[in-house]
Amino acid sequence: MLRAGAGSSTETNASAAAEEAARSALEAAGLERFDAALLFATPHFADALPALLEAATGRLGTEAVVGATAAGVLAGGWELEDRPAVALLGIHGVPCHAFLIPDLRSEAAHVGEEIAARLGGPPSARDLVVVLPDPQALDPDPLLAGLRRELGPARIVGAGAAEAASAPALQWCGTEVASGALAGIALRCGSEPRIGVTQACRPATEPLVVTRVAGNWLLELDGRPALEVFREVARGPLADDLPRAARVVLAGIPCDPAATLEPGTYRVRNIVGFEESRQAFAMAQRVRPGDRIALVLREPGGAKADLVEMLERMGSRPAALGAYFNCCARGSSLFRVPGLEVAYLERAFPGTPLVGMLGSCEFGPIGSETQLLTYTGVLALLDA
Repeated sequence: MLRAGAGSSTETNASAAAEEAARSALEAAGLERFDAALLFATPHFADALPALLEAATGRLGTEAVVGATAAGVLAGGWELEDRPAVALLGIHGVPCHAFLIPDLRSEAAHVGEEIAARLGGPPSARDLVVVLPDPQALDPDPLLAGLRRELGPARIVGAGAAEAASAPALQWCGTEVASGALAGIALRCGSEPRIGVTQACRPATEPLVVTRVAGNWLLELDGRPALEVFREVARGPLADDLPRAARVVLAGIPCDPAATLEPGTYRVRNIVGFEESRQAFAMAQRVRPGDRIALVLREPGGAKADLVEMLERMGSRPAALGAYFNCCARGSSLFRVPGLEVAYLERAFPGTPLVGMLGSCEFGPIGSETQLLTYTGVLALLDA
């Protein structure tokens, strides 16, 4: 039977933080050891990770402890950002396969093969695979293609590790710590996981046809100068402050080119440059003539409403455990209220052991396929 427990700590000493989080999780689950655990830590612990992981694996009774540095962590009703914090979710009663791919840059296309080889049987829709890559080593296209090809119906979620000005993004499995890697775990569950995706943006336009491009530069949308369309959405003083406007006005790419932009049906990408002489803007992802994009607005009211709708769609029955992979551009920087998301999560699923991390990007299903996401929260629930 699947059992889980969550714990957290704001102790500044690494060993003490791991001990407190592990003890809390074990006590909550009524167990003496776990089969595996997700452990997230803020970059404050970068230099002390060996001590933190040695304490965690020893107290939990397992080497299958995987995680990554996070801009913030969620656990026990708290959403902890900009301070030393550790969050831990212990798991017991299901087959767990932890892994660390040390050189993600050269192995991205083969990660799916590595995970599939550990499963001990054909992938199933009841499998939950968590991936935690280093964003600096991440080439999403070969990684996602390999995951889809090799893991088929398995459900894939996760987040990119978070960086800090003084420390690289780090990933770990057991007591082994790496950078430029991908850590993760595959759980062979008794029932299909429930996955929800919530987005921080709302569409400001209908999908528009890309009519002229040059590399990453969008020159025309629906036959009109692309920057002119962008300024119409930004409006007012924001339209004259393009760098500031780019923090609010983003691009939405529908996964189904023929569909309208419904919640959970599109990916969001940053607008990364402007060229007034050509009335153009550049996107973080290339598009081609004939593709469709929309301009979307990042704003807290729409994000909160979308979170509530996502939780309602996931149903109200209790879960054995939950993991929430959240964008570092959400949290208190978006909502201006600390802990808003974890409060909604705990209200929707009271008593569910749940932890989360704020990362640099997210992985979750949009349409029928796993996608690289931004400005999203991805919630995975496992039933007993």
